Amino acid sequence: MKRFFIISLLFIYTLPIKAQTLPNPIIFCTQIPEPDGFATSLETFGNHHGRTSSAPRGGDLYIRYPNGTLKNLTQAAGYGQTGFQGATSIAVRDPSVHWDGTKALFSMVIGSATARYQVNTYYWQLYEIKGLGQNETPVITKLPNQPTNYNNVQPIYGTDDRILFTSDRPRNGAAHLYPQHDEYESSAIVTGIWRLDPKACSMADGLEMLTHSPSGDFTPMIDRAGRVVFTRWDHLQRDQQADADATEAPVYGTFNYSDETAEATKYANSTDIEVFPEPRPGRDDLLALPQWANTNPQNFNIFNPWMMNEDGSELEMLNHLGRHEMGNYMTQNFTNDPNLTDFYTPISPTPIRSMFHIQESPITPGLYYGIESPEFGTHGSGMVVKVNSPPGRHPEQITFQYVTHPATRFADDNDPPSPNHSGMYRNPIPLSDGKLIASHSHSPKHDSNIGTATVPISRYDYRIRLLDSTASGYFIANASALTGAGITKSVTWWSPDEMISFNGVLWETYPVEVRARPRPVNPTISPEHVAPSEQALFTAAGVNLHDFRKFLRRNNLAVLAIRDVTSRDDEDHQQPFNLKVSGFAHQTVNPAMPSPVYEVKHLQFLQADQIRGIGGINNPRPGRRGIAQFMHDPTAMLYNPPTTGAQGSTNIHADGSAAMVVPAKRAISWQLTDQNNKGIVRERLWLSARPGEVRTCTSCHGESTLNQAGNVSPANAPQALSTLLNHIKLIDTDNDGVKDIYDAFPNDPAKQIAEAVNEKFVSNLANWMNENLNNDAVAWTTLSTTCHANAAMINNRAIDNTGRIDRLRRIIDMTNMDVATLTFDVAYARYDASKSDRLRVWVVACDGTQQLVYDKAGSDLATAPDQTSLFTPTACNQWRKETINLSAFAGRAVQIVFEDVGGNGNRLFLDNILVDETGVPCPNNRTLAGNIQPGKYDAATVILTQNNTATKVLAASVVTMNAGNSITLQAGFEAQNGSTFRAYIGGCGQ
Repeated sequence: MKRFFIISLLFIYTLPIKAQTLPNPIIFCTQIPEPDGFATSLETFGNHHGRTSSAPRGGDLYIRYPNGTLKNLTQAAGYGQTGFQGATSIAVRDPSVHWDGTKALFSMVIGSATARYQVNTYYWQLYEIKGLGQNETPVITKLPNQPTNYNNVQPIYGTDDRILFTSDRPRNGAAHLYPQHDEYESSAIVTGIWRLDPKACSMADGLEMLTHSPSGDFTPMIDRAGRVVFTRWDHLQRDQQADADATEAPVYGTFNYSDETAEATKYANSTDIEVFPEPRPGRDDLLALPQWANTNPQNFNIFNPWMMNEDGSELEMLNHLGRHEMGNYMTQNFTNDPNLTDFYTPISPTPIRSMFHIQESPITPGLYYGIESPEFGTHGSGMVVKVNSPPGRHPEQITFQYVTHPATRFADDNDPPSPNHSGMYRNPIPLSDGKLIASHSHSPKHDSNIGTATVPISRYDYRIRLLDSTASGYFIANASALTGAGITKSVTWWSPDEMISFNGVLWETYPVEVRARPRPVNPTISPEHVAPSEQALFTAAGVNLHDFRKFLRRNNLAVLAIRDVTSRDDEDHQQPFNLKVSGFAHQTVNPAMPSPVYEVKHLQFLQADQIRGIGGINNPRPGRRGIAQFMHDPTAMLYNPPTTGAQGSTNIHADGSAAMVVPAKRAISWQLTDQNNKGIVRERLWLSARPGEVRTCTSCHGESTLNQAGNVSPANAPQALSTLLNHIKLIDTDNDGVKDIYDAFPNDPAKQIAEAVNEKFVSNLANWMNENLNNDAVAWTTLSTTCHANAAMINNRAIDNTGRIDRLRRIIDMTNMDVATLTFDVAYARYDASKSDRLRVWVVACDGTQQLVYDKAGSDLATAPDQTSLFTPTACNQWRKETINLSAFAGRAVQIVFEDVGGNGNRLFLDNILVDETGVPCPNNRTLAGNIQPGKYDAATVILTQNNTATKVLAASVVTMNAGNSITLQAGFEAQNGSTFRAYIGGCGQ
């Protein structure tokens, strides 16, 4: 794979013309031009495929230094081929520079057919490159802990040096769901944004899905405020392929699986097997059904700018922008409501239809550049746009600006190009000196192959150029490219049926400035914080927020609470906006258009299930499309209160509030329904939630500034959340006396405390890495002994092993623990005072740092008298239980290592190795007689009783003493010794 070259001759050269001056180096990618415009590596969607038809091999990762010198980084590091592109050929994309400016991430795919008709599978993988200096030799390393048999692209560094990227790995890792099909063409798509920790012990410990997107998320970046900003393909609509099969001669073979399992039954499509949203245009047969009377059809297809916290929480459109601000046409929902209108005129005088390749200005925080591009035909290139939307700016205060002329948003083969059309742009990069560069092609037309099948030629000539301002105020590409005459290459490759060739100037794409920049402060909301109105409900219900979020996290759940579903944004006249809670007086009505008023009774959630197949029941294509199904996740359904509505519903409360437990890491949407379960107001987007997230919204389609009644956002404490908390806190699924909120094993009455390890060696040493460092006769094995059916054992008498080390090593996951304890049983006898052994226990972090937590030898280690024969414990009292506090390592995955240091002593035994949460679940509230001295005490302070004063202990960060006749221990506190009390942080409470 790797070949090394003489630096000065082969991969560094200086441009023959005077170079344009830039403040810092620029990393960029070269690519063999590919005129095909569907599912290739530069397209708006489906751009993640590693096959050679999507990503022709022969490109490289380059760096341009400020003086104009170019270096081929991948070639200098030993990657890539010249001429014929075979087993070690490469394509590269998506460079992203580290915060300190000394290294970068990128995606690379390696390999191509070495012979005609050879068909192989290739995947984009993530790599890191170091040694970017002009006089340094670069080194490229493949990132650990990434999905290896999936395509991983668009990586960026997180503020904590974990890696965010997009991937086509299935949401739950199930191979039979691969690939996920998009909601448009039913083509393969990335599933969302993922995060990996290269320092984690394994992929299982270091990989997590942050967003689940049925049609894909793209190009994440982290702005100066710490927000993750990216492009999402919003395409929540019914399956157009299924519609074609139903209304025309069936050609796609769409069908449904009974569920998401590999063994699911396949069902042929019936007339109306989808439930959400409204039928698409052309389905007059469905729109004629009673449930869709007076309803307009629904189409939806936009590439919007989105944002979230770095952990995947608080996912929403950038600054809560919507179609009313961006400018996409929408029809009214119902045809028989005179208040509803079609939407034509956006708030912004310069609307856009999409925003790709989003990058923030290094000079003006919150100013973002991007590309408005057609979906097809231009390789994701079009008009350069910008929007100023820093945190806190209301959507109605935000307008988009055209950086290049609006003529550049189109590519039309039929009409003569506008004189204002300066070509097509992609990957705009604002530089630290205020300049702007982009990858630019001169052609104003859609791309197509103007060569032959075996010698393809593209119309496009992507080169990286500075953008110059003009008298019109618009920018155009400079006549000179930053690489002068360009980088040329002559390559051939198998298609695999034909030999394809290219000889010419390479495309230049994905530029990025190499510079140090400050790490943003990660704005992820504290796990212990919700808004004060919601926190008051947790306190009143006696539910500790930390423990509640831990319960949600453990069960892959989240909670969404809405303060008032009747409140809607004043700009939205496409769906009903005069809303009243059915059966109650509460309503929100537009005073200028007070009638009709719609009564809403339920909030109904839907989940994206990958159950739509294509290609026919007998020979379906791999993978599945997600379609909306009424929420049925069994764990979420278990913890929601009873409802009078249909499946997936919760009752709207008298104050207009609603709250539900929902599945995390799965796309969800929702609608408001009336007493007959008919949809009145429908969400138009998919969202997903992070496990453990408790998210509160002011309303559905929340107010940009004012609601339809001219009021600001609701600030009420949602009654529905109170109902939900009081319902969940009483659930004890296994009837073991410990409520599920505090029970790590809610379906096992014998277990309550989370266990990272519970090793009794019933599978011998199968769960451990057995390290015999000297490859000698002394090694860990297992043996049955008195009181222990099977135990780990090492025989230090087998040979003279003085000073030699043997280890048992295992990864333990304590990510869902706040406090942890390691206990184990040990049995050991010395040979004599001069021959004894040592046992050490280490905790090793995944970056290699280690801490010694246990160290005993000789008589300190011994549990039985010296024995000159081989020791085997003959009684239970020859075993001792050891306890080690591991709370310092709680909340992460580590390795635990049992290390025998030989001294030619005797046998050493281990058993019942247990890592679990410290202590037992604390009791329910308990009232005790007694008096206590009044005053305030910090949490965990011991409070001693005094005579003649009675008080009540409250659940709070401090203990406030109030008048009373008894002491009631409430959530978060436990009794100790009858009349002495201490705060118990993270305890069970009520």
